Amino acid sequence: MSLLLRRLAAVVPASLHRSLCTAASPSLSHPPWTMLYNRPALNESGAPPPPPGARASLDLFEASLVSQLSVPAHLIDPDGDATGFLGGTVRAASSDGLLLLDFADARQFPPVIGSLRHSWLHEFDAAGGPVEPDASRFVCNPLSGQLFRLPAPGMAVAKMGTPFGLLTESSDGSHGPPDRYVVAQLSRGGCGELGSRRVVRRFLSETGAWDEQELVGPSTVPAGRVMCIDLKHEVVAFGGRLWWADVRWGVCSVDPFSDQPEHRFVELPQGSVLPDLAGMAGTSTLGRYRRVGVSEGKLRYIEVSNTRNPFVVSSFSLDEEGRCWTLDYKIKATSILPEGFERLEHNIPCIAAIDPFNANFVYLNYGPRIVLVLDMAKGENLGGFFLPERIGCQTLCPSGFLVPCMLPTWLESSHIPCAGIYDSLVRFYDTLDLDIEALVFALL
Repeated sequence: MSLLLRRLAAVVPASLHRSLCTAASPSLSHPPWTMLYNRPALNESGAPPPPPGARASLDLFEASLVSQLSVPAHLIDPDGDATGFLGGTVRAASSDGLLLLDFADARQFPPVIGSLRHSWLHEFDAAGGPVEPDASRFVCNPLSGQLFRLPAPGMAVAKMGTPFGLLTESSDGSHGPPDRYVVAQLSRGGCGELGSRRVVRRFLSETGAWDEQELVGPSTVPAGRVMCIDLKHEVVAFGGRLWWADVRWGVCSVDPFSDQPEHRFVELPQGSVLPDLAGMAGTSTLGRYRRVGVSEGKLRYIEVSNTRNPFVVSSFSLDEEGRCWTLDYKIKATSILPEGFERLEHNIPCIAAIDPFNANFVYLNYGPRIVLVLDMAKGENLGGFFLPERIGCQTLCPSGFLVPCMLPTWLESSHIPCAGIYDSLVRFYDTLDLDIEALVFALL
């Protein structure tokens, strides 16, 4: 383990570290969390094609906290008809390490005009906009490699909505393996006059089926403006709710487990709210410099100013009532870059990730290869690392390309909750090291 990683591991609060460890696992074989590249690789982790029973695997790169998920292509596209055109995305990570993935045929996506794709804007409100492309969605355990393919929603009408998020829940409220999960988005439901119904479109693990629940009560979004949910920003799971970010204006949340979900909206901190500039040049890149995430049990909002070296980093936390933001840090920082990269010193850094264990730390990305760790409490750089070449060469400081993912020690031995008899089959076939999902799809 590199000196930087040892230094970062040393500052994990003891109370949080204990929640990730068990008596059966006295030592960690992996870091307590990772920055997961949001583009899964198909048939990576070694060149030869994987055997039929192969699972997903997590490639943890040495000397950094960055990783990439590798998925055998035959699990996504059993017939092999679209493998060369599939594009995968890590859409969300639950607080206990489960991932939500989707894979879609790139030939379905609407054309890019300039730097914008039309469907990136006004997702939740644009009832007349483009229909979302068909995608195969999976819940994944990144340490055990287990993948569970969600059934197609099967709704009678085409719908649009926000990105999907993933929320888990344990019956006893512990930090152990979850008993159930929900995959959900905010959407428009019905057709005709009912097409304006605001609904939570969800898949519940305990039922194994999709349904829609209408949002109750009046909208909490102030009138006169439409939320523009950032497609590149992961959906954040926190406090028993899913949170979607409009990085120009505010965040909204719902409890997707509820049969009577209530919608809540919180404006960004005063001074961070921008005018309604939807469609204006540059708004699609704003998410590079503004992020919402969870650290030390609080919802955080961090932004980097658009000033050059020195730049300003501001960090806020949401109060327990979910109404007001508190400014925790506002510091001026100067980049200390490796030799040979001094030309990047005048670049504005992007936010790579918010440290889930230490609210003082934020990870900043420079160009396609460099990540620096900034201690906001001390106002100093702790050092940094280079992104792995196969990630860095594909990355030009986009927003949300690294997703914080927790890796509790019990995750590798736990199972993704499933409905009824399917859960029993998964556990049984796991003991035989067989691919139950491949067997099920072979019978369909």
